[in-house]
Amino acid sequence: MLNTTATAPSASTPTAEVQVDYDDEGFSGWVISSAGPYAPVWCQVLIDGVHRASIRADEFLPFVGERHNGHCCLNFSYRVPAYLRDGRAHRVQLTFIYVQDDATVQCSLPLTVRTFGAPASHPQPSYSVCRAQDVAAVPVDVAEAKLWASPNPTIVFPEGPIRRVWRPCRDPDGTLLSGFPHAEIVTHPPAMSFLSDVYVRRSTGAVYVPGHGVWQDSHYLSDSQRIREDLERLEHGGLDAQVVEGPALLASTAMNRNYFHWIMDILASVQACAHHIGPPPPLLAPPLKPWQADSLRLLVGDVGFATSADGTDPASDLVRCRRLIVPSHLGGVGLFPDETVTDLFATLRRRIAHDPRARRRIFISRRDSDCPRITNEAALATTLERVGFETVVLGERSFAEQVRLFKEAELVIGAHGAGLVNCGFCAPGTWMVEIRSSNYLNPCFYHISGVCGLSYTSHVEAVPPREDGMDNAASFEVDIERMWSLLRRLPVSFAH
Repeated sequence: MLNTTATAPSASTPTAEVQVDYDDEGFSGWVISSAGPYAPVWCQVLIDGVHRASIRADEFLPFVGERHNGHCCLNFSYRVPAYLRDGRAHRVQLTFIYVQDDATVQCSLPLTVRTFGAPASHPQPSYSVCRAQDVAAVPVDVAEAKLWASPNPTIVFPEGPIRRVWRPCRDPDGTLLSGFPHAEIVTHPPAMSFLSDVYVRRSTGAVYVPGHGVWQDSHYLSDSQRIREDLERLEHGGLDAQVVEGPALLASTAMNRNYFHWIMDILASVQACAHHIGPPPPLLAPPLKPWQADSLRLLVGDVGFATSADGTDPASDLVRCRRLIVPSHLGGVGLFPDETVTDLFATLRRRIAHDPRARRRIFISRRDSDCPRITNEAALATTLERVGFETVVLGERSFAEQVRLFKEAELVIGAHGAGLVNCGFCAPGTWMVEIRSSNYLNPCFYHISGVCGLSYTSHVEAVPPREDGMDNAASFEVDIERMWSLLRRLPVSFAH
């Protein structure tokens, strides 16, 4: 284990504890900083005195954090480029950077001399994954990125703001809730990758970098036959595709049809681009549903598209982009909401008129879903309607109607599901009660509630794990009496 200490102008002395393990292909490890639980840490990698990569330690490892007074361990990894895996000695310098008390802290590890063996098979044998260091990507600021003169990929790492929101998850009576890996939410600054001459599957957001594989931020990709076939054809020069000169902004992932991921990944990506580099270029998007097109128009007006967005030309699914921008939100950053996401909710909320006198109490029904979750939903809805709730099916409403509905709400109840992402449109202080199963305690809506200033609590039903591992699809019965007991403890009155 390697320990480092650095000083900065703050009340407490910043520290970072780091463990790094090397192998023939590179290194991996974890870091804990004094900036607080789950505060993201960047690692600058210099090999032989040359900057090779900027990598982020942001994968939560709770089993280490529990041994360090509640601080969370953050995982990182780096695979050196093939031309450095030559069995020769190389000088490696690692510098870890984080923000504490509004000051930037740098902790450099001692210089290490390492030898890296011949290129070995990638840990994911089905297809190769292209990371920034594989293609000599270098970090630049936004002004440099706008010039975009280099044929090599570049990545913009905006500096902060890293915003902390301390919101322990508690019942209305003050009892700590279980099932959350951490209580402090730390927002992540977004990054944008500028790539040249790559291939893209519009339907999945898969980005193929010739000679290297699938781009690192092509998130939610499965080990599919299509990916292997595409990469094999690309290697042998057999990929014919429509050429998009660009620049184009990638607005697609394999979760395109999921309402949560459309807002947190796609819309957040467009918002980040508009915030950091101005009006977004034409979008490289999948064929759009009406609600998706409506959401884009509400956000950026008359949006342009690099290819047809209505699905009339199926042959255009695979395209070749001369210049492509890939926002980091497509890599799942939106699961831990950052300032871009809160700005996104605020921007869309401002553009929808509402009745400021409305105090709506909403129960979200999932009767139109393939995953209904609550087996006694009708009985629960009847009970809630008796005390002033209205039962709504979000799939029956337009995007603007959903924004307005949550904007007018004072109390929202619903089972864990994509539609609850609309809670970001609620006014600060709105109560949100999430109904969840014990076998799938995903904290994403707790996170959104925290950064958007909502009052959050949850009702958890004990559900055994599914044999097929699809715990997110488990259905369960809600104990209505226990649910009503929770609601009576909220600081709101109910009519009988």
